[in-house]
Amino acid sequence: MKRRPPGPKIGTKAGRRHQSGDLDKTLSLISTHPGIRPSEINRLLNKEQSDGLRSTLIKRGLVRKEKDGSATRYYPI
Repeated sequence: MKRRPPGPKIGTKAGRRHQSGDLDKTLSLISTHPGIRPSEINRLLNKEQSDGLRSTLIKRGLVRKEKDGSATRYYPI
């Protein structure tokens, strides 16, 4: 049986790191459009989902998430 070369495993956090360009674009969208909804962010970024990008920005203290009835909106800090 062949051995795999050492390196990041598929499906680990090392494989899910975000490009800083994607984070910058997401932060720019939220700053330009305060109160933007996740579906609008996804549409403007041409992505199916942006959950990881949004949660990273929240963890870094750059964005806040707010519930507005049944909608979720994102605001810059």
